[in-house]
Amino acid sequence: MKEFEKLVKIVRTLRSKKGCAWDRAQKLGDLKNYLLEEVYELLDVLKEGGIEKIKEELGDVFLILVFIAQIFDEKKKFSIKDVLKKINTKLVTRHPHVFSSQKLKTKGDILRYWVNEKARTKRRKTVYQRLPKSAPSLLLAELLFREIRSLSRDFNVKKILERIKSKAEKLSVSKRKKENLLGLLLEASKFSSLFKFNLESLLRERVFQLAHKVKYRRDT
Repeated sequence: MKEFEKLVKIVRTLRSKKGCAWDRAQKLGDLKNYLLEEVYELLDVLKEGGIEKIKEELGDVFLILVFIAQIFDEKKKFSIKDVLKKINTKLVTRHPHVFSSQKLKTKGDILRYWVNEKARTKRRKTVYQRLPKSAPSLLLAELLFREIRSLSRDFNVKKILERIKSKAEKLSVSKRKKENLLGLLLEASKFSSLFKFNLESLLRERVFQLAHKVKYRRDT
């Protein structure tokens, strides 16, 4: 795609000796922070709508990703072409029901194949190795239970609700408040994973809604 190639060339020029001093000074540590910021901004506009804003924020994310790839290219580690080749190969390999003769009939079959193939190629022994260590805790819990369910371990809704009730009741009487609170949060995360709720996003939205209602006192 010509526009993507143009972006790669622009970033390469900005990083060159004849380019921009600010762009040349950027390090991977800086770009990690920018990437996180841009992803959150993209999530905001995806929720709010507005085609032009979505295009702009998607472009900002693309810019940071190409920028990171360019830095590794300068270090002779890999190029953006290597990155694209790797993701193309991965997509074909993990969709044998589309690109080969293997049959995967249901969404559950496809998900189980994807999870197990990913674990096999990455040589993972436990789910711990799959979790992004910098992710927020509620998101980590969601990923944990989603992964467990993809391994054909189903959760019983009734039992989860019983444990939630039990943990909540113990909070007011038990001395092990921290353990019961953690257990309550984990069961709530397990429950949300069953219905594909994103507890991290839901809680963020509700916090912002409540924050709008809480007003500071203005003493006169």
